[in-house]
Amino acid sequence: NCSAYGHTTDGAAAYMGGGVVYAEHSGAVSLIDSTVSGCSARSVGGVVFAWNSSGAVSITNSTVSGCSAGGGGVVSAYQNRVDPAVLLAGSTVTDCSAESGG
Repeated sequence: NCSAYGHTTDGAAAYMGGGVVYAEHSGAVSLIDSTVSGCSARSVGGVVFAWNSSGAVSITNSTVSGCSAGGGGVVSAYQNRVDPAVLLAGSTVTDCSAESGG
């Protein structure tokens, strides 16, 4: 599992995926009480890319703004057979974009 509490990230970038978190075979990924802005991934998952049997992705009580990716401007969850859930709870997401896939 991967969790970040009270984390602040501004302007992180990734070539492949996951501007902040790249998770493969990882278990659950959680961002809690965090602020993420201006993050990007050239490929997928501007903030989180969780794939290949990773667990659920949750963003709770957090603020996400200005993030982008080729696919999945905030979260891309791909081939997650373990727990494919994506949860945004009590969070604000603004000005995020993706070329495809939301």
